Amino acid sequence: MSLETLWNYGYTIPDDPCRLEPPSVHESTYPPPRKDARSYQTFVKKPRQFCKLKVQLLECLDQESSTSERLYPYTSQRPESERPRVFKAFAEYTKYQGLIVLKVVPPTLSDPDDLFYSFDQEAIAYGRLAKTGLCEAGYVPRCYGWYEFPPSWRSDPALAHISNHPRLSELPHSETPPKALLIEYLESASPISPWNITPEIAHEALRLLSEIHSIGLLHCDGFPRNLMVARDGKPVWIDFGSSEHSPNDRVRPQTQVKEYRTVASMLFRFLLADRTRVLRGEDIWYPNLYVSTTNQQASSSNATQLLTTSCFSDESEVEALLYTEQDRNSTSDDEHSTVLRSHNSCSHEQPSIRRSLIGMNLFRPVIPAFSAIILLWWFKTLVSPSTP
Repeated sequence: MSLETLWNYGYTIPDDPCRLEPPSVHESTYPPPRKDARSYQTFVKKPRQFCKLKVQLLECLDQESSTSERLYPYTSQRPESERPRVFKAFAEYTKYQGLIVLKVVPPTLSDPDDLFYSFDQEAIAYGRLAKTGLCEAGYVPRCYGWYEFPPSWRSDPALAHISNHPRLSELPHSETPPKALLIEYLESASPISPWNITPEIAHEALRLLSEIHSIGLLHCDGFPRNLMVARDGKPVWIDFGSSEHSPNDRVRPQTQVKEYRTVASMLFRFLLADRTRVLRGEDIWYPNLYVSTTNQQASSSNATQLLTTSCFSDESEVEALLYTEQDRNSTSDDEHSTVLRSHNSCSHEQPSIRRSLIGMNLFRPVIPAFSAIILLWWFKTLVSPSTP
């Protein structure tokens, strides 16, 4: 998907009854203050470099094209052979053995003045994220370091299992070998979608994005394929290949607020709206926003049954949650005030929802008996003889 996809849905489907109003922020108070944030906004250092690396490629994870390649002019005309390749791999280095994400970045021969601009931006972003503790906190994956392939990587028999891979054999032939980032592999994580998003996850994803902005980073590719939901249900931002970092003049409150509002609109107006339809067993309205619709659902009814069983007791609770969320947004401050909701804000609403459902459930056993009495009274009036 791309930014144009969001705009197209916004114009072609202006009235969505399930759409929620997103939180808003203002340039004068964004990003929120963070302890020691200023000292990190000029930190420019890559993670450590590995001199030796043993790796076995297990699975190709990258897609044919990415969001960033359709959003920014400097990558929109990049040939397929110069785009990064992403693999699930088993790596051995120093004292570590385990699964990683290996992101291989070839030199950008179409831009000889800066062969590894995208790689450098991502490496510096991970270096700053690790320095500020955001990797350790689980906001983003850890980056273990980077590796530069030897110049003879194509002809070296020890690397034949890598150079002969179909996705790597098509890389451009160059005297400059590719580089690779070694990133933490998130087991059982999946891109955010109507089948795994909740209001709590949406608020938490925005809070994490605010923390990333506070250390002088701009993600520049904040779309569903780069927002994962981990096994424990927490959101994780990935793929900083299009990111920018301060002191670049593009990273300023105005651009960060714009990115925040775009992500907030995507989560609340589109994903949460489609989530409501999934819970009701209806078709989604915004399929082009998600990485893969067919892989995440066997059918709408199966997805509805799964979500309703795991999250809600009955359909009335879904309606109550939707009403509570809309009511809370309608009473929020105006657009120009700072409304940075924490990830716990939705959980504060849950007791009132539960109490309303308990009240409804108390009357539920009485309804059949009351209906039977009304039916008997109506039938008696039909068969009783009319008085002269």
